Amino acid sequence: MENNNHDESEELDPITDIVDYLVRCAKVSFKNAHIDQKEIRTRDKIQMACDLFRQSPTDFLLQFGKYLAPNHIEYFEKYEPECSNNGYHDCIKELKQYHTDEARHKRVRNRRYNALKKLQDESDYFSEKQMMYRSPLLYEQLVGQYLTEAERKERDGVDTENLTFLNLILETVDRNQMRETKNEQMLEEDLESMDLNKAQKSDDSDDDEQFKRQQWGEFDTPCKQVSFKPKVQSTQTISAPERQLLKEEFFQEMYCSFVEGRDDIDYTTIDNDEQYDDLQQVSQDAEDRYFDSEPNDSENLEEHMKLVSEYGRKNSTGSNSEDPLDLFMKHLNKRQVET
Repeated sequence: MENNNHDESEELDPITDIVDYLVRCAKVSFKNAHIDQKEIRTRDKIQMACDLFRQSPTDFLLQFGKYLAPNHIEYFEKYEPECSNNGYHDCIKELKQYHTDEARHKRVRNRRYNALKKLQDESDYFSEKQMMYRSPLLYEQLVGQYLTEAERKERDGVDTENLTFLNLILETVDRNQMRETKNEQMLEEDLESMDLNKAQKSDDSDDDEQFKRQQWGEFDTPCKQVSFKPKVQSTQTISAPERQLLKEEFFQEMYCSFVEGRDDIDYTTIDNDEQYDDLQQVSQDAEDRYFDSEPNDSENLEEHMKLVSEYGRKNSTGSNSEDPLDLFMKHLNKRQVET
């Protein structure tokens, strides 16, 4: 009878649901001690996590805290371990900061930026050709229409060294998909233009109606000035520096599209991947938060930095305290202002 009551109390304990979330939803990995060991079963993972929590709530949070849902933090705030220490409460503070919307937004943008750099180094995702496939209309407006015939042939040339029947088929599929994408983008642009014209006509009709109602001698307000869009320069009149500037603008727009989450890819594989964290910046942020808080005596600092280290701090070169993505976005904004 006592055992049944004990089992019921465990089932009602929120930590059981939290652990279940970690294993089934967050899909936290449990590394095996031996390579040849069989895959750990789900119920064994749950048991391991529960045992760790009972042994040391602080170690539990250090290992799984990053994968918790934000609403789980309230449970740990109210929970008071038998052997309470500063480490547990400092860990709660770190996790509350880690799970704020602001921190997550910054973390996601930084991870996407680091993923962008990795893709630039290790793949052709940000090659001119691949970006042309993804955004053919913008490419044609900023780059394509200013290319010479020789440059077009070089861009569209087939890699004869690695030419295979499969590569030829894939190239054909990519180009057909690009044409469809371009047609869709042109249609979307035309619809936006039509909506803009309708809105403009509606404003003009309102102005005409107001004009008719005015009496002679009441034209104190000058008429609205008609704005004209400048004509697009032709290939013959645009200079080489201007062509390069437009090409850079296209590249920057594609970078922004990736960082802002507008590309047609699975962003969860990036946003939830810690390998894209800037560990130097993470450590710097943790130190800054500590020195902005009170009190901050040397004993607390030592304990705090131990927690930061256990969260994944590693030695790395460089001392740039400014967020690298912020620098990148400042550069883009600067270029947009200049153009």
